[in-house]
This record gives sequence, C-alpha cells and structure tokens, in this order.
Amino acid sequence: MRFAWFGVLVFGCGLMLSPGIGAQTVSMPSVAPDACTVAPAESPLPGYEGDLNAPSPTPTPLPPTATDPADAETAATIIERIAMSIACENAGDLPRMLGNFSPSWIEARFSGYDLVFAQRYMEAAASPQPLDDENLIELIAVTDITVSPDGIAFATVTTVRNGIEHVDMLILVSKDGGWLIDGAQAVVTD
Repeated sequence: MRFAWFGVLVFGCGLMLSPGIGAQTVSMPSVAPDACTVAPAESPLPGYEGDLNAPSPTPTPLPPTATDPADAETAATIIERIAMSIACENAGDLPRMLGNFSPSWIEARFSGYDLVFAQRYMEAAASPQPLDDENLIELIAVTDITVSPDGIAFATVTTVRNGIEHVDMLILVSKDGGWLIDGAQAVVTD
C-alpha cells in the first residue's frame, strides 16, 4: 500500500545537480528506513474520516508566478525534508511520514474521504511494515529548488521505485524555521 503523497509521488539515493543553488554536486541524504527519525504527526482529527460535509482546504497554488533560486542552506534543508519523507515511507511508518507534511496538506487528504480509506490508513499506521527491498524508493535527484517571495518553495524530485522513474514537483511551506511538504504534482516528461 503506497501512501506517500497518496499516489502522486515516490522517492531514493544518488547525486543532485541543482540549478537553483549553482552547479554543484551534492550527495543525497539516506532514505533507508532507519533514517526515519522525524516526530510523528498527530493522527488525523476525528471527523475528517468520512465527513463529506467538511470543506476541503484550498491547496497551495502551482506553479508559482515568480520564484528565486534557493540559497544553499535553504536547499539543503528542503532536500533533508524530502529525504526524511521517503525514509519514513520506506520504513512503512505512516505517522512519521505525515510528520513531513503541513497540517493543511494532512487535513486536505483526510477531509471528505470515505471510511474505507481512513480505516486502511489507521490499520497501516497501527502496524508499520517496512517496504521489502524490491519496493524501496530511491532518491535520485532534487533540482530546480526555488522560493517565492511569500515563502513557498518548489523542488523537482526524481525517484525510482521498482525500476520505474518518477519526476514530481513538490510544494513546500516554511514552518518554524523549517520546511514541510504541502503538495505535489507529477511532471510529464517525453
């Protein structure tokens, strides 16, 4: 069962060349299951489950109208957050995986969902199962890291899972001096 970005995004380990921070090669952080050390998110609030009357939060807009390349420190912090989310998915630890996402993203995912979805999440969260070796997600690259004047960051992420490459644009929001994932969109490649 895949929960990371709920079918939008997957990840793994390699090298990065980020035009957003200059032409430098940076080693990707570990995405091994034991690298999942973030505090778990609170379980989705009661009432999110199956509450079809709850209004869905407005998602962060994509793409940005204007952004600037991220500085090296911001880029490193964003890459660490992305790698942590992948490590937690590889560990099968859904509460910790959600600890990498903004509260508004979590609320949006759980508002209006049917009880079957919520029940599947709760069962998986109650008994975490690390992904087997064939299903581990590899982070290949994080590129084009930019930040808008209002503090929203964007990054293009390349991952491989089961031999299939995925490229996604992530949206991150600044919170308490760090960054949390607030959305994702698959990038169509030819």
